[in-house]
Amino acid sequence: MNKHREPGCTGVTPDKKYYKMTTTTNWTLSTYLPQRWKTDATILLYLREKTNIPLPRLYHTFEDNGAFYFSTEPVPGVSITQLMEEQKQVVTKELLEHIATLKSLRSDTPGVPGQTLLYTPNRAYSCYVFCHNDLGQHNVIVDPETLKINAIIDWEYGGFWPEWFERPYWERKGPSAPLAREEDDAERCREWLLTHCVEVEMEHLRSLKEKLGGQS
Repeated sequence: MNKHREPGCTGVTPDKKYYKMTTTTNWTLSTYLPQRWKTDATILLYLREKTNIPLPRLYHTFEDNGAFYFSTEPVPGVSITQLMEEQKQVVTKELLEHIATLKSLRSDTPGVPGQTLLYTPNRAYSCYVFCHNDLGQHNVIVDPETLKINAIIDWEYGGFWPEWFERPYWERKGPSAPLAREEDDAERCREWLLTHCVEVEMEHLRSLKEKLGGQS
């Protein structure tokens, strides 16, 4: 897909396209999973109001002709993955401060603040902390000269969840998912969600199922 992308498109994944329209604006276009980017936008606004965590500035979000558009400012710098080990140690000290700030945010209900994606039965009443849930080294953008964090990005999986949902994937290179010999808690997460939350079907997923069903 990336070999045949149109001019101005900087990257393509199975569910979205990335564009750098100007030196001050980035755009993301999604057709299949727009809720991820609605979540990202909601969380950027929420955390900018509640914390001093460095974040990309959100410019616009809108839907048009079945696609969801998400626009932010470009973040200068490099990801942690491009730093030497001693530099990573410096950045990690600041990153842990921001993680502590996230954990200080509490909610009586799980999910994304301000969005009714799911809700918890009364019997599961608890206190949840804010989790990024995709906090790998690739999502922490750093000034390579000062080693200050310019922004933590990609909040589409974030929200209020049990504290154990947040895994320390920033401690090593690689995806924000278990690698060989690391504990895989996917089934534990799934069981928790099935037990404590009521599923809400997304309209765009229903439409996608119907579209795919018509092609079979």
